[in-house]
Parts: sequence; structure tokens; C-alpha cells
Amino acid sequence: MTEISTLERFKAPELKTAASLMLSEPPCMVLPNGIPVYTFNDQSQEALRFDLLINAGSGFQQKKLVAGSTIKMLREGSKRFTAGNINAKIDYHGAYLDLQSSKDIAWMSLYCLGKSLPLLMPLIESMLKNPSFRHREFRMFNRRQKQEFIVSSRINKHLASRIFNEKLFGTDTPYGQTAAVEDFDKLATSDLAQFHAKHFLPANCTIIVSGPINDKIIQAIEKHFGDHWSNAEPQPDFIQETIFESGLHQLQKPDSLQSSIMMGRPVMQRNHPDYFGFLFLNTILGGYFGSRLMNNIREDKGYTYGIHSQVMPYKKACGFVISTEVGTDVTNNTLDEIKKELFRLQDELVDEEEMNLVRNYLNGTYLRALDGVFNQAEKFRTTLDNNLGMEYFANSLRAINTVTADELKVLAVKYFNPSEMLTVLVGNLKPA
Repeated sequence: MTEISTLERFKAPELKTAASLMLSEPPCMVLPNGIPVYTFNDQSQEALRFDLLINAGSGFQQKKLVAGSTIKMLREGSKRFTAGNINAKIDYHGAYLDLQSSKDIAWMSLYCLGKSLPLLMPLIESMLKNPSFRHREFRMFNRRQKQEFIVSSRINKHLASRIFNEKLFGTDTPYGQTAAVEDFDKLATSDLAQFHAKHFLPANCTIIVSGPINDKIIQAIEKHFGDHWSNAEPQPDFIQETIFESGLHQLQKPDSLQSSIMMGRPVMQRNHPDYFGFLFLNTILGGYFGSRLMNNIREDKGYTYGIHSQVMPYKKACGFVISTEVGTDVTNNTLDEIKKELFRLQDELVDEEEMNLVRNYLNGTYLRALDGVFNQAEKFRTTLDNNLGMEYFANSLRAINTVTADELKVLAVKYFNPSEMLTVLVGNLKPA
């Protein structure tokens, strides 16, 4: 007899709280020159990830564009390898190399097969220690960067982001500095070479390796990165004294069909007691697709395709921002609805059903984000700024599962007052 089962399509599956995280601190060895090497070993993997982090972000630069240009120009050639050699060798091994910078650090991330890493180490070593910064390659690189900047400067959300960054942290502070198109013409190869000589030092480096790690890989890392390749003294750390400008800042673009909105303020850093609760509060407001801002402004009002809020943690400061793009005719209505949601969190307790929904969403997000050694290594990188360690994520998950609606209301009153926030509008703006 065949058993027939009926699907219950209108009954949601039962929500279950995820188990607690059991994360260990990664083993750390120190190279002869003092560089710490953290390892996330998983022999079941074939691919390997090699991250070299350098305290050489834009906060350290004395001239705009230097930090980002220095790390990206490493791919344009070294004294041993041309740009063509570098790209051909990376392609031959089926590898991928990412060169990026943030306000705090610059980094080189190499993805390859475990067996290929020792073969690629001479290439990475040469790029790191002996970049050529040739004038011809620099001119081409700088021209591309300038053209991309000009194109992005026509886009409202990019303009809003630059203004927001300046007003959030303070114009021309290490975090608040933004470039203008003329800054590209002021940049020279000598600026990059000087920045490299001052900051690309063993004392400023950290290495994280994740994947199938063996003795051969460790020996290759020590061989190519363990020597004292520079006698320069590390530069003093930069000081970020945030100068926040609240209020409304507008940039009129008469031909725009949409307005870009950014609204936010500085908030607490990762090691502050309010931080974990604020992450939960941010998720409710605009941190996931089912958030209040999305339900109100996208689903109910139809003003936008998407609206989000997020926390932006850096080493020396932390920002909170709500961002969206809407039609010019509903810009003021959208601002009113954002403020309503901010006030609602201050005036009303979040009900238990929504608390459980967001709690389970965050549990799943954490478990997914920490699944596998690549993800764990990526998350571990974020803890290095404040020396928090992997225990940070277990503590965060515990706080998520114990925070109360009353605590969230207190945090909303403390941090969600619209009159204490910065609002940036870019577009074809009409009087309220």
C-alpha cells in the first residue's frame, strides 16, 4: 500500500536555536623577523588561502591616494618580474591574487592549490619586497584609476558616500579624507616608493594561512618572509580624532531621476558593552531582507528596491549608516518613514515573535559565516584590529541569544535620535 503525505505549504518550519560555537584560537608561530603566522589547518581541503596583512591603510598616508595605489601597483611589476610575468605565473597555477586596502590595513590574498603555494612564494616575495614602480606602468595605472573615479563621480550613491565619510569622521582626518580628481595628477611614483619603504616592513606584517597546511608550506613561508628585509623603523601609528558633523547636507543634481540618501552617526567600537546589542538592533532596523525598513519602505510603500542599515567597524572608530536610493518625488516621504522607524524602536518594545525571528536569523548567519577554515580565517582577520580573538564570535552569539527587548529599547533611545544624526542627500532635491 502506497503512503501518501500532504505538504503543509502554509505552515512555517519550526524555529530552532543554533548550538553554541566552539571555536579555538589558531596556532601562531613567529618568524625570525617577528612576523606572526596564524594557521587554520584543514587537510580535507585542496585549495589554500594565504593572507599577508600590512599596517599600511589610507589612515597612514600623508598624501591622498598613496596607500591604495601602492598596494595595487605591486601587481604592475617588481625588480624580478614584469606585470606580464606575474599574471602569467598566477594564471598557470590557476591561482587568484587580490590586492586591496582599507582605512587601517593593506593586504595581499592569494588563493591556490596547496601544492602551488611554495612555487608562488618567490613571486609574492618579490612583489612585496622589491616593487619596481616603473613610470610607464604607473602612468597607465593612474590613468585607469582616474577614469574610474570620474565615472563614479557621476553616480549619486558614490557622491553621497564620499560626503557622508567626510562628515562622519571629519574632513581630512585619517578616516574622513576623500580624494578629488586633481589628486590623481599630484601623485608620483616617488610617493609610492616612499610609502612602501616606510610601511612595508616585517614589524607591520601579519600572515594568516588557511587550508591544507604542511611542513613544506611553513618552510616556504619562513624562507621567503622570515628575513629582515628592511632596516627602517616602523612609523608611529596615526591618530584618528573624529570630528562629527550632524545635520542635513545636500548636493543638488538637477538632472537626477533618483535621490541617494545616507543617514547615520558614529557609534561604539567592537569592545564596547553596547556593541553586541546594537548589532541586534541594527538587524531589526535594516540589517536583513525582512527588516523594518525593508518592510515599510520597499514592501509597503514601494519607494525603493532596497534599503539597508549597517555598522562599519574600524580600528579607531565605528560608524552606523542607513542607505537607499529613491525617486526624487518620494525623497522627503522616505526620510519621514525612516524617522518613524527610528522613533518606533525608541517608543515600543520589540515583540517576542520578532525577537525570535531575528535571533534565529543571526544564529544562522554566524554559523554560515564561520563554516570552514577560509571563513574562519576571514573572520579572524577582523578581530586583529582590537585583539579580540575567536572568542569574540562566541561572546557575540551568547549576547544575541540573551539580549532583551528592554535592552534594545534603551539602546535605541541612546543611539537612534534622528536629530543627532548626519543626513546626506544627493540628487534632484525638492523643498520639504
